[in-house]
Amino acid sequence: MTLEQLKTKHRNEFARFNSYRDNTPEELARLSYGDFDPITDEIKETDFYLPTLMSGSDYSGESVTVSNHRVFLDEFKALNQTGIWDVYGGHGTYAVAIRVSAITESMLEVFEQLENYPLISEEDHSEVEMEAEQEAWDSWTRHDFKRLLIEKFPHLEEKIDAMPDDGGLWRVLAEGMERANEYWIHETGNNAFVRLERVIEHITEQDITN
Repeated sequence: MTLEQLKTKHRNEFARFNSYRDNTPEELARLSYGDFDPITDEIKETDFYLPTLMSGSDYSGESVTVSNHRVFLDEFKALNQTGIWDVYGGHGTYAVAIRVSAITESMLEVFEQLENYPLISEEDHSEVEMEAEQEAWDSWTRHDFKRLLIEKFPHLEEKIDAMPDDGGLWRVLAEGMERANEYWIHETGNNAFVRLERVIEHITEQDITN
């Protein structure tokens, strides 16, 4: 893919730094989504490319875009590549902004790869999903799972309350998920959940007492 092809195919992903700030982009470590305006004329060397597959928020994007965002930044920042900014915004918004003049051949190869398969790194993507699952476990899944276990096995409430995560509750959940043929579901915003009401049906007393 050439730069001109990128401009043609993804014109709506290019934006222009607006004049609302007193600072120039080079004076800022990060840029805000509010720093950019749509481009209605010719794309210039000073404009920016914000790839859709590297952006999202609490209400958009997914584990794929979270992974692409951090892998791209890690890879090209490690090369001391200038002209790349981590973009932030309200409601957890994130993106990557690359000045047109800073787009390299290796970047174009990544952009072309994303047209054929929307993921830069399978390994990092797996890590992102596991992190989302752990966050869901910490924030609500552990609590709801214990409640459902106690409702099903009230005579084991004391033992369930005392079960540790590793080798305990998490193991019981994993065994129940396997029997129920249920898996973690990853949604928009990189949120993860599991259908506990289906899993709990396949958990036995022996899972807790063993």
